[in-house]
Amino acid sequence: MTAMNLMNDWRRRMLCCVLAGLLAACSSTGPERARQAGAPKPAAAALAPWEAEMLPVVSWSLSPGPVESRAIDVPSLRPVFLVGDDSLSRSWLRLQRDKLRRLNALGLVVNVASPAGLAELRQLAEGLQLIPVTGDDLAALLGFSHYPVLVTSSFLEQ
Repeated sequence: MTAMNLMNDWRRRMLCCVLAGLLAACSSTGPERARQAGAPKPAAAALAPWEAEMLPVVSWSLSPGPVESRAIDVPSLRPVFLVGDDSLSRSWLRLQRDKLRRLNALGLVVNVASPAGLAELRQLAEGLQLIPVTGDDLAALLGFSHYPVLVTSSFLEQ
């Protein structure tokens, strides 16, 4: 298996873990484990070691643009939102932040080139969890090609 195939396989597994709401269980260096070990809580903009290894994140099938709202049926899906390091996503995140917080939505940063870009998005998110991961598989599964977008068990909307 080539290095690129291994990384794609790893990213697919990470996406599955994220969507199942099991990210902390999948990451041996998750924030909860660090606190349990007595380590100080990392700053919001700080990257975990596994996150630095994920960058850059490129979702080849996704780009910033309009998303048509529609009903979907994905029982038990934790609310997730997809954003990228672009002006449309930053504006959307500012406008939707309170709603995303109320939903306890998990953010997937599907296009980001640098730690600085991820840090800027986290600062805008004001405490929402943002994970750098490709969104290609989720987009293919649910049939969309643009972000920012909010996906819940019953709807997909911008």
